[in-house]
Amino acid sequence: MYRSVNREIEYAAQQLGDDADDEIEIICECGRPGCDATLRITIAEYDDVHRQRDRFTVVPGHENDSLEGVVTRTDAYLVVDKYGAAEKVAEAEERREGTG
Repeated sequence: MYRSVNREIEYAAQQLGDDADDEIEIICECGRPGCDATLRITIAEYDDVHRQRDRFTVVPGHENDSLEGVVTRTDAYLVVDKYGAAEKVAEAEERREGTG
């Protein structure tokens, strides 16, 4: 769900004239109930993360080692790659939502 919201944020920024190097503020994609953390990322970085359907952008400390591995670590955010059953769910959801 958060990825769909973030894609709308990205789309709105682009419609307002933002380009790939401009930052957007997105919602953490950790999936924790009640998480309302946000992070700043460029449009290009966000697009790069989601070239793979099973990758998500989360705030540092919101990674879940039992479901995903960290593939990129920055001061502002982490990129996590789901594996196992979580990977299958993420990929199926992306196809269903049409966001991938």
